[in-house]
Amino acid sequence: MQLIHQNSKTGLQVLLVRGLGSERDSAEREVLEAGVALPLLHRAVWAANLLRSEPLFLLVRDGEGRARGGVAIEKVSTRALPGHVILRVGKFGGSLPVEVCLAQISAIASLARSIPRVLRVELNMFSRNGFEAFRETLTELGFHEVVPPSSYRYTLVIDLKPSEEEIFASFGKSARKRVRETMKLPLQSIAISDPVYADRLRELQEVALRRTGGQIGVVKWEGLLKLSKERPELSRVFGLFQSEDLAPENMGAFVWVCNHGDHAEYCLAGSKSKGEVRIPFGYLLVWDMVRWSKAAGAEWFDMGGVTLVGGDETTLEGISEFKRHFSHEVVEVGAEWQLEPAPVRARIAAMVSNGTRGLQRLMAKRP
Repeated sequence: MQLIHQNSKTGLQVLLVRGLGSERDSAEREVLEAGVALPLLHRAVWAANLLRSEPLFLLVRDGEGRARGGVAIEKVSTRALPGHVILRVGKFGGSLPVEVCLAQISAIASLARSIPRVLRVELNMFSRNGFEAFRETLTELGFHEVVPPSSYRYTLVIDLKPSEEEIFASFGKSARKRVRETMKLPLQSIAISDPVYADRLRELQEVALRRTGGQIGVVKWEGLLKLSKERPELSRVFGLFQSEDLAPENMGAFVWVCNHGDHAEYCLAGSKSKGEVRIPFGYLLVWDMVRWSKAAGAEWFDMGGVTLVGGDETTLEGISEFKRHFSHEVVEVGAEWQLEPAPVRARIAAMVSNGTRGLQRLMAKRP
């Protein structure tokens, strides 16, 4: 481990771990044994199964040597300028104390300026406690806020501390009715982890995205299913089948939920085209996710983003309306900040990238 930042006032130290292996496993175990939540995106098992490059990991210790937090940094190669990288941090903040987050932010900025050919840092923040405490430090270090953020800014939350019966009773009348009705049908909601389902998951996801107009990056379903098999307490994919035959083509819908320690997240979903669907698949699958999340030890459930009533994202309003059947508690959780340690190179990369996209649009219009 390499010491890359130390705060003289708080006594916090930030140590860098490069790549995967025993040192990374030891650092992660140190954080977890200290009782600190570590989101799935910051776990070694995520990097091993879903990332192409080995990540960096920052371990925060206090003056007495106790772990106070950890954060993973993904290195993403960029096509705009070959040989250059983007440092990406997802799910940053969470329930960590402010002083720990500030130490991590300072370390991330210092690291970005010390690594050759870093075009920018993308810091995707996620916290129910707000971000005002970080704004001054981020600005001083050269970060700028991205509006709107690439991830969702608002979400609906469900409190998982009550009993299952109490949680179910908190749902809207329509959601409770639909869950009960669906449970009476000859359907099977099955946790799946076999890679044989990867192509069907891709197909159902693409159908759903075409229906809603949504956009999402490529999902490595083979890796995600492998992760779900290795660590079923951290990731679960539920498939809904319309018969006892569990062949991939008989799966009519799916959801993916993951455990971030203090909370669980409704990550992705997909289903048959609207014309084929006569069964309200989603209600039962959401209830399965909620029950799994509570059993996994999460304290609250994140419905995976929601549009605000009267907002501009009309194409996603139908999904948001569906989610409101389960909760009406809207919380602002997301923000995105970027740092460009080499502004000139970043502008060149942006021009190259914009030119490439313009050429692709032009070629697409040609007969």
